[in-house]
Amino acid sequence: MNLRSDFFQKIYIPFFVIFYLIWAIAELIIRPALNTIVPDGSVLSCLLFDGILKNLCWTLPAWILMTKFDQNLYIHKKELLTQKADLKEVIPVFLGVAGFCILNSVIAHRGFYFQLEDLPECTAFLFVGITEEFVFRGFLLNATLTDQNQPYAVAINAILFLSIHFPIWILYGNFMLYFQNFGFVMILLLSVFFSWCMLYFKNIWVSVGVHMLWDILVTLLN
Repeated sequence: MNLRSDFFQKIYIPFFVIFYLIWAIAELIIRPALNTIVPDGSVLSCLLFDGILKNLCWTLPAWILMTKFDQNLYIHKKELLTQKADLKEVIPVFLGVAGFCILNSVIAHRGFYFQLEDLPECTAFLFVGITEEFVFRGFLLNATLTDQNQPYAVAINAILFLSIHFPIWILYGNFMLYFQNFGFVMILLLSVFFSWCMLYFKNIWVSVGVHMLWDILVTLLN
């Protein structure tokens, strides 16, 4: 397994450790403090925390690193941002995601179910897809991929993606629940799926869009 060991040790690991610590502080300290001023899940809360703070902590560093270490990327930044994706292939992916979410909701609720009151919270997902995909697929996965190590790199990326959810699970007191009901497995599978979207289409906007769609539908239908 070749994960470009020199780059992995000097750049990849330090970035993730620092990034993780900063985001854990944001989730466990800054978010609760913000929620004492504006209601949790409100449009304003989503704009401030996910729109501004998360983009500053996630997207901006990922963009800088993607630019600085473009030669280390499996798919170079320009290609990742501008590669044209065939709509005949993209549309079925989006329809498949939507169909899965709707079917899962219908089975779970024994009929069509829609939570309109959670619509303001979906404001956050207009940013979450961008922030998380740029960090985890655009940089972290992209910087360690080779033609020979794709399964290993994707698996490691999935574990890291799972771990970044730990602070918010701890904050809301459902950390153990996600392991008891195997909800963490879905996070791992989603990470692999988002990684596949980026690798297959060589376009990060496809994985961003799929990520956004998933989060919005899961919030409104479950």
